[in-house]
Amino acid sequence: MHRSSRGKMTPHRLFGIRELGVRNPESNLDDVIREFLSIGDAVAARWIQMPNAVLVFQVVPGNPWSGAIYVYDRNNENFYMLTFEGAEDNLTVSDFNEIVADYKLTDLSFCVSVFDGSTELTAAA
Repeated sequence: MHRSSRGKMTPHRLFGIRELGVRNPESNLDDVIREFLSIGDAVAARWIQMPNAVLVFQVVPGNPWSGAIYVYDRNNENFYMLTFEGAEDNLTVSDFNEIVADYKLTDLSFCVSVFDGSTELTAAA
């Protein structure tokens, strides 16, 4: 039986790209993500671009244990922070890779369903 040590995952809406002042986000997707990262003076240790979403693993420069996972939903043009039971903002790249696999974050169904009103998801069995 596969069990994730992270428990339930909950997406928390942070803000939309209009609040960042970005125009025409799809033609400037790299600029959208860079603008998001600049808010926290962070860097993207990983960045996975998909048709409906962009997963961003953000870390503080020089601190590999400071990572958090964010999602840019390309359909509704909002940013979300993914939180878990326990710590969610002190992740490493290895943690990120494990979470992506456990929760199937690169699955198209995740990208479409996670932001349609559901509030909690668990790792795939």
